[in-house]
Amino acid sequence: MKDFKVVILLFALLATGCIEKPELDPLEEDIIEGDLVFANEFNFKTSQEIQVNVSDFGSNTQVKYSISYTFQNQLHKVLSFGKTSSEIRHSLVVPTAVSELSIEKHTADGIELKTVPVQAGYASVQFEESFSGRASGNNLTSSENETCQDRLYAVNGQRGFYSIDLTAGEYTPTALPDLEGGGSIANALDQDNGLVYYNVGTNLYQFDVYTNTFSIAHTGNPFNGNYPRLTYKDGYFWMSNNNKLYKVDAATNEVVNSYTINGFVNNSSGGDLAFDSLGDLYLACFSGLYKFTGFEESTATIIRISAENFPFQLTSMAIDRQDRIFVGTNDANSNLIQISKEDGSYQIVRTYDFKINDLTAWRCDVADLEQQDSDNDGVIDELDDYPNDADAAYDVYTPSEIGMGSLAFEDLWPVKGDYDFNDLVIGYRFVNVLNSNNLAVRTEIDLTIRAMGAGNHNGFGIQIPIDESLISQVSGYEVFGEAVSLKSNGLEEGQSVPTIIVFNDAYDHMRPTSGGFANTVVGQPLVEEKTFRIVINFTGPTDPAPLVNPPYNPFIFNSMDRGREVHLSGHQPTDLADTNLFGTEDDNTLPGLDRYYQSVDNTPWAINIIHTFRYPTEKSRIDKAYNYFKHWGESNGLSYTDWYGDANGYRNLSKIYQGN
Repeated sequence: MKDFKVVILLFALLATGCIEKPELDPLEEDIIEGDLVFANEFNFKTSQEIQVNVSDFGSNTQVKYSISYTFQNQLHKVLSFGKTSSEIRHSLVVPTAVSELSIEKHTADGIELKTVPVQAGYASVQFEESFSGRASGNNLTSSENETCQDRLYAVNGQRGFYSIDLTAGEYTPTALPDLEGGGSIANALDQDNGLVYYNVGTNLYQFDVYTNTFSIAHTGNPFNGNYPRLTYKDGYFWMSNNNKLYKVDAATNEVVNSYTINGFVNNSSGGDLAFDSLGDLYLACFSGLYKFTGFEESTATIIRISAENFPFQLTSMAIDRQDRIFVGTNDANSNLIQISKEDGSYQIVRTYDFKINDLTAWRCDVADLEQQDSDNDGVIDELDDYPNDADAAYDVYTPSEIGMGSLAFEDLWPVKGDYDFNDLVIGYRFVNVLNSNNLAVRTEIDLTIRAMGAGNHNGFGIQIPIDESLISQVSGYEVFGEAVSLKSNGLEEGQSVPTIIVFNDAYDHMRPTSGGFANTVVGQPLVEEKTFRIVINFTGPTDPAPLVNPPYNPFIFNSMDRGREVHLSGHQPTDLADTNLFGTEDDNTLPGLDRYYQSVDNTPWAINIIHTFRYPTEKSRIDKAYNYFKHWGESNGLSYTDWYGDANGYRNLSKIYQGN
C-alpha cells in the first residue's frame, strides 16, 4: 500500500508517543489489473495439516520420535515427542507440496528411520521391537567407554593436531603431538579401531588414539599428492578433490570405484566430506553444503542444500553424534562454524589461535554415555530437548527448527493495492514446547519484521485459538503509547479470543530510508530487521491439539485506526475490527457465508507462506515476480503448490527483492 489518504490522522498517532515519522513519497497509483480472478472456494493456503499415527508396541519407553520433511532440497525438522503409549497421534503443519515424511525413532540403541507417504491428510508408521543398532558403532572396551567424550580431531598444514571437546558447548581445544611426516589438509577417523588417518603428499599416516603413536598406513593415492577431502566409513576411504571422488579399500589401498561428481553450483573448490548417523554422505565446499543423492556407475549426484555460496572459505567438515555439522575456515585463526543440515544456515561457535585444515568427529554411542535424567522428568538427557527443565521435554516447530515462514500483507484494504505484497513482511517460527507427557506447557514465537513497503503505519497482532483461562502470561511484545490497551497478562483488552499485539507501529522498530520504505526498493540501503521473541506461558500442561496449526490468525491494523484490520483470506476479524468497512470498495466479505477479506475477484490482502519468502520489489506485482502464482490460484491450489520456490523458471529475479 502506498496510499496516504489517512495522513490527516497523523496527529492522533503522534499523540500516542511513537517516534518521529519520516517524510513519505507521494501517493502511488493503484496498479492492480483485473486479470487476477480466482474461484470463491480457493483459500490461498500453502500449508496442510497432517495427522501422524505412530504404532510402537516395543517394551522400551525411553524413546524419542522426530519427524521431518524435505522441501526445496532442504530437510526441515518439525516435531519431536516421547513415547507415552503404544499408539501415539500428533498433528503438524507442512507445505502442501510435501508428499512424504521422514520419521526417526531415537533410543539408546541408535536411530531407526522410516519414510512414509502423506495420503489425504494422514501419515502412519509402525516400528518393530526387533530393531537394534548404533548411531556410530565401535569396538571399544568397557573401560574405554566409561570415559567416552564426543570430540573433533583437527589437523593443519603446519603439523598442528588438536582434539576439540563437544560435550560442554565451549569447544575447548587440546593440543596433541605434532603430526609425524609433515602438515596435512585431510583427515579421517576409523573409530572402531581408534585410528585417525591423515594425508601428507602421497603418504597416508595413522595415529593410534590409545597408544599415541604414529605410523604410515599406505603409500600412494589416486591424486598422486595432497587432496582436501577425506572421510572413512565401514572399511573404505572416500577421497575427493573438485569434481572427482574415489572410494578406496582401507585395507589394501586399492580404488574400488571412481566417480565424477555432478551437481555443483558455481564452483567445486575446497571443502570436505562426512557421513551422518544415517549413512548419508555430505559435502561442504566454497559454494555451499551438498548432499549425495545417488551413485550410478561413474557418476555421483549431489544437490545443494544451502541457498547461496558460503561467505567464507571452508576447508573441513565433520558431523557429530547429534548430526550437527561443524566446519573450519581457511584462516590463520580459524573459525569453528556449526552449519544446519536442513538449510545450510550457520553460526560461528568459536575462533581459535590456530589454523584448521580438516576435521573429523569421534561419536560416542548413546548407550556408552551416562543414562542420566537430570531433571527427573522421566526422559533421559540424551533424548530430552530440555534436560534441565522438568516442565519441558520436546519441541514442535512450525515451519521447522531452522526455517522461517512468511506473512506478506497489502494494507490498503478495503481498496486493492499494487499487489506487491511487501507493505509489511513478517518472518515467523512457532515452537510449541511439550512436557514428558506430550502436553503443551508454553508457546514461543520468533518474529522478524523483514520489510516495510508502505506509507501507512501498521501494527501486528496474532489471535491464539485457546481459552484465555489457559494463558498465565505473555511476554516479548513491544507496544508504545495509548493506541492499544493491554491487560496485566499481556493480552489485548476487549477481545473474546486471546489476542497478542506484538507491536502497534512498525515504524517504531524499522527506520526507513528516504522515501519511507524499508528493504523493498532496489538501490536503497538495507534497513536492519527487527526481531521479537513472544513467549506464551500456560497456567498448566494443556492439550496441544488447538495449537497445531500456526500462525493461527495473524493480522495487521492501521496504527492510526485500530479498527482497520487486514487478515488472511477466510480468517475472521477480531472484536475490535470496524465491520462497517466490510463490503465497501473492493472488499467482498460476507460473514454469513464465513467469507472474510476477499475481493470480488477472490484475491486476498494477505498471504501465509510456510517458507522464507523472497518478496517482490516495490511496485512489482506478485504474479509478475512469480511466474506460476496465477496458475496456482486458477487451479485452486492443485498445480504449482511450490510456486514460491526457486525451481527453474519459477521466478522473475528482476522483480524480486534480493537485498543490495
